[in-house]
Amino acid sequence: MASTTASNASAAIGGTSGVLEYLQSVLPTATLRQLYVDEEGAKTRRGPFVCRAVVQQLSSVSQQVVARLSCTDGQFPRLGVQAWIRNGNRGLQKVLMELKQWAIIEDTCIAENVPVIKMTNEFYEGVKDCFRHLDVCPWKAVTKDLPEGVEPVKTEELERYTQRVWDAVLHFLVGSDSVEEPPQAVVNFLLDTDLMQPDPDDPARDPNLKALVITEKGYDFMLQDQHRQVWLFVEQYLQMVSDKGEKFIREALLLLICLSLARVGEAYRIGAVPKSARKMLKGWAHFGLVYLQEFPYPLPDNPQNTVTVFYPTRVATQMLGTTAEDKAKLTPASALWSLSSQALESALALPEPNDSNHLAIIVQTNFQVCAYTTSELHLRMLSLFCDVPTIRRLPNIIFMRITRDSVKSAFNLGIQARQILRFLEKNAHPKLRVRNADTPAGQGLSPVPANVVDQIWLWDRERSRVRMTEVYEHKCEGSLAKQEFRAVLEFAKDRGAHVWSSEATHEIYVDFKHAERVRAYATHWKAKIHAGRTKSEMG
Repeated sequence: MASTTASNASAAIGGTSGVLEYLQSVLPTATLRQLYVDEEGAKTRRGPFVCRAVVQQLSSVSQQVVARLSCTDGQFPRLGVQAWIRNGNRGLQKVLMELKQWAIIEDTCIAENVPVIKMTNEFYEGVKDCFRHLDVCPWKAVTKDLPEGVEPVKTEELERYTQRVWDAVLHFLVGSDSVEEPPQAVVNFLLDTDLMQPDPDDPARDPNLKALVITEKGYDFMLQDQHRQVWLFVEQYLQMVSDKGEKFIREALLLLICLSLARVGEAYRIGAVPKSARKMLKGWAHFGLVYLQEFPYPLPDNPQNTVTVFYPTRVATQMLGTTAEDKAKLTPASALWSLSSQALESALALPEPNDSNHLAIIVQTNFQVCAYTTSELHLRMLSLFCDVPTIRRLPNIIFMRITRDSVKSAFNLGIQARQILRFLEKNAHPKLRVRNADTPAGQGLSPVPANVVDQIWLWDRERSRVRMTEVYEHKCEGSLAKQEFRAVLEFAKDRGAHVWSSEATHEIYVDFKHAERVRAYATHWKAKIHAGRTKSEMG
């Protein structure tokens, strides 16, 4: 089973967008079913919270079916379930397909010749426990129980902490010396995901001693939003632990789901987490998923005793992913009031610039980019596709211009037009998002001017106007040039080697890899014609 999990996880890198999608599309059904129940002797209830997370993302009809089945000993006649659903058998088939994908129900069983829909034993036990308890999170929050003198970490501080952690990763990615080198775990992640590689031009013989440089994939990673960057790390981590066995992948997934159900700004004792997961939790702090706070907590028999609590950050609570119904409801206006947008709004409202790492971009119709930021990292990122000589700086704003040459330079680095536009849209100034969200006609519109969007796409398409192909030129000469041209042309077309030809000049261009075959055929054709002529003259 572990090998199956590992192979599936390996194929999933970059292919999922959250924990729930990973559970559904990558994890084997048997492993998924085991997540729904707690191991025997477990001190912390976690299986029921997996059931809760899965039920929350189901369609409303499927949620009703699950709730009713859980109240009927986990099974009910098929015709009775069909009566619960408005669209009859067609609606029932849709619900059953969704529930089977999540290993919630088993294939229809026959009890006393009556078709029955039955829950899997694991999910039935887990969801019953879930409905019996009203706990929001598997861990008890201790924010109000912190010792005197220990201040809880505010949500704004957690937001800045996550931003600072990922800025350090991105600084290292672009080779900046302005921050200290990240932990080895971060460096290993960048290498394992091919975001960085040893410099091929470095003269050092030992690959471990070579300097690291960013790859094309790394440039794409830089221009992604923070949630996608963090999830790529999580995917890579899941692949790594899946290679160790089913037990490790189970523990990692349970911890991710529990973190997703926790509350931002609440403190939880690290001692409440199973020992097997504490090391994972401490490692994830390097990537901004949790913030660790340690403080002295003397005991009578141990005056030097300390206690560690952890605070889940916003990116950790978003690891479940977005359901289909949530995506349909999501608008720029609702997205504006996320924690990150609120932090950005407060940073922009300050009378003087501070050390905020937030970025707000306004793209004007004249291709000028106004970026509200004080971060050197953001300047480097904008310099990937903006013209550096046009830069002008104020204390809290940078002016640059998008030009044809600067965008072409980005293309040469492996950056694509969609990546540039996605970066500009994801980091657009909140006021632009509000303006588009105020009217129904503006909903879904890009905050980047339409003429800028169109021009960047046109510059991108310039690269595909001319396609370079290495060819071999065959020139037909002599009194039989016309006949030779037709024979060789037919031979080249039959073999897919023809690139271009001119009957007027008797020139044929063929794909260079077919050059020897075309040359040999032309020589053979001439010899055959010459032999025929000689034979007719002798006769």
